[in-house]
Amino acid sequence: MGRARTFDTGEVLDLALEMFWQRGFDGTSIHALCEVTNLQPGSVYAAFGSKRDLFVAAVRRYVETVSAEAVDRVNGAPSGLQGLREYFAHLIDAMVDGKRRWGCLITNSLVELSAHDPDLAGMFQLHLAHLQTSFAAALARARAEGELRPGAGPESAGMLLALVQGMNVMAKTRPGRRALQDVVDAALEGLVESPASVGTTREGRRS
Repeated sequence: MGRARTFDTGEVLDLALEMFWQRGFDGTSIHALCEVTNLQPGSVYAAFGSKRDLFVAAVRRYVETVSAEAVDRVNGAPSGLQGLREYFAHLIDAMVDGKRRWGCLITNSLVELSAHDPDLAGMFQLHLAHLQTSFAAALARARAEGELRPGAGPESAGMLLALVQGMNVMAKTRPGRRALQDVVDAALEGLVESPASVGTTREGRRS
């Protein structure tokens, strides 16, 4: 009969997640993981399996916490445009003052691992597709509210996803808040209806 675990699995995953996030998969050794979690290699292997298994668990933890919180900002806002603005404001805050200064774990891992681990690549792409779907839904809401320029709508979700990916790479170079905000402002201004046009449109609806 095996001994009961004497550690908190969630805490271990959070510690492993931070290390993978900062150093990448190949840059993180089992020895380093054992040091940061204060566990013996046997305990790590018994609880999680291989280093790859622990990495997969850490990625899932990231998706369920960091990524889910960000996506909730898009989906939970009163309007589609506000949801997008809140998402990018939160993203910039995290890139300047938080852990997102290391980039995005999904983006980093996709670059590092997708060429030689198609199963992991599929998991990363599924996550990105979920984010793009959230952007598309927000843009659909914004178009229905007359917040977008003619021709702008859910089809621009891929552009916003590319923007996020680019910002994730920028974050690792410490560009500063102003540079990140300028990129977001330029992208959103290309989608948003001008105030004068919005007023004209709404007057037309009331007439």
